[in-house]
Amino acid sequence: MSSFFTLPASQRKRKREDRAGAPASKKRGVDADGDASGKSGSKKNREPSISGSDIDEDELSAVSGLSDEESGSESDEGETAGDRRLKLAERYLDNVREEVDDYGFDAAEIDRDLIAERLKEDVDEFKGRVYRQIASDLAFSTAPHTFFRADTQSTTSIAVHSPYVYTVSKDKTLIKWELATPTSAASTTNGETSKRPPRPQRKKPKQVRFVRGLRKVAETGEEHGHTQNILSVAVSPSGKFVATGGQDRKLIVWDAETLTPLQTFIQHRDAVCGLAFARHISTMSSGEQLFSGSYDRTIKTWSLSTAGHAYVETLFGHQDYVTSVAAMTIDQCVSVGSRDRSARLWKVVEESQLIFRSGSKSASYQENNIDCVAPLPPNHFVTGSDSGSLSLWSVHKKKPLHTIPLAHGLDPLPPLDELSAEVDQATAAHNSRHLRRMPRWITALATVPGTDIVLSGSWDGFIRAWKISEDKRTIIPLGPVGAGSSIPLPPDTPSEQLKQSLAFDTPTSPDRMAVDDAPVQQTGSADEEAEPLIKGVINDIAVFERRADTAKPGQASTEPKSKSKSKSQPTAPEQRGLCIVAAVGKEHRLARFKCFSNNFHDGPSADGRNGAVVFEVPFISDQQPK
Repeated sequence: MSSFFTLPASQRKRKREDRAGAPASKKRGVDADGDASGKSGSKKNREPSISGSDIDEDELSAVSGLSDEESGSESDEGETAGDRRLKLAERYLDNVREEVDDYGFDAAEIDRDLIAERLKEDVDEFKGRVYRQIASDLAFSTAPHTFFRADTQSTTSIAVHSPYVYTVSKDKTLIKWELATPTSAASTTNGETSKRPPRPQRKKPKQVRFVRGLRKVAETGEEHGHTQNILSVAVSPSGKFVATGGQDRKLIVWDAETLTPLQTFIQHRDAVCGLAFARHISTMSSGEQLFSGSYDRTIKTWSLSTAGHAYVETLFGHQDYVTSVAAMTIDQCVSVGSRDRSARLWKVVEESQLIFRSGSKSASYQENNIDCVAPLPPNHFVTGSDSGSLSLWSVHKKKPLHTIPLAHGLDPLPPLDELSAEVDQATAAHNSRHLRRMPRWITALATVPGTDIVLSGSWDGFIRAWKISEDKRTIIPLGPVGAGSSIPLPPDTPSEQLKQSLAFDTPTSPDRMAVDDAPVQQTGSADEEAEPLIKGVINDIAVFERRADTAKPGQASTEPKSKSKSKSQPTAPEQRGLCIVAAVGKEHRLARFKCFSNNFHDGPSADGRNGAVVFEVPFISDQQPK
């Protein structure tokens, strides 16, 4: 008897009972019944599903929350694919509007987006990705100014962190001021001018804190403070710390809010005459980076934070006094070394330095000192020397790209009775025939990083504005700040520069364009020059940009509100432009041999004044009537 196990292998296959229930063949083009014509049938069945309009319709219906049945039932036979997509998109927008009306929108999220956009702009400006040409749009000549002072000696340095200004002087004084916020000419509400006349605006800065000499700290009982002239001051980017350096070799860190001394460093072996904070906080450290330059020919780096303040490193290389330091970027600074006539770019992380030599044998006045430096990040900087020359440098070249000689003109010769003891005027004039006028030093420099603006100061009584060309290779004069249309450029400015200034609407007088190359024999040249606007030596300049249109969302107004001010009183918008603050003194900040009285001016202010001056430079478009 045969069985399944005794059958040959060829006969052991089991037959399926239900052929119809078997799955379709996997062979392409053969259906379940073995018909090869199924290929064309499946193709016909797939034809309606491969059109792009149906795919887009399904996707849009899924986004709008509609089912395939709803989208198919509402579509007309005469509609095209584009009409159906438009209808679904409109329905989706209607759903979004209903959701916003029901739940509202998140204002905080919008604020975060605006803050992120502003931070991105700041980072781009800091890294040099943004270079804004705004110098020609500013009304430098019509800028109003306000002089303020305290009962102190010559103001040696100044630092600003809006809305506060910090000044130091030779009598060991540190003062904190609050700037007034300028507003537009008329205040408006809903497009209409207010019937009530606007209240007079406060123009002068208000004194907030005052510290002089030694001060005892209550917590520790220690005495902190300067015992000799304070020569420099700097405020941190966060506005939390103020650093001062003095002739007593001390570097003191103060709390910016209360002017309480936090720590005193005595690592320098001579006077500390230059301070500069890095504009941003480094991600490699826990604090804010500070650079200090000293008469001991070194530069030291410091880290300041709420957790503590620490000395970091010392940089060696200069052969003379380091009179000025400026921060280029994080872990990079540029300094000038006075009589060694060099500027040096320090790369702290790489432990390297680049040396830039100044001076030219063909110049009519030779440079002896380079006393001032200002940064133009990331690759340029500006220097000023005792020969009156203003130089633009690039970190890729060892020589200056462009130099303007005699940027602030020449000093007048004193009268004959002071030049010579001869009674006979003819003999006195003959003895002084070979004397020539000397250039005015560049005593202060400032720049607005990310823009083309450079400001310089001397003892001629004016702060002069300069413009960096778009290719960053030349310096173009724009004229004095706040001098009006009647004040020309220095009478000894070379004619090439005067031609450039005329091209930028700088007022000049044709009879004062000649260069004084010949020896001066006339003694009363002081009468030929205009009356100085700032009666004193400009020892330092600080500047910041007022950008009311890009103020950070949620930022409160820095101007204190009056209690008697009505809530319905309209507030005028804040003025856009530049705020320039300059330290003014009778004497130069580093010495007493050069004073403002050497200019032989007449009047009650011939000896100069001690204090500071504020210029509010508006945009030209804001001054034009609308």
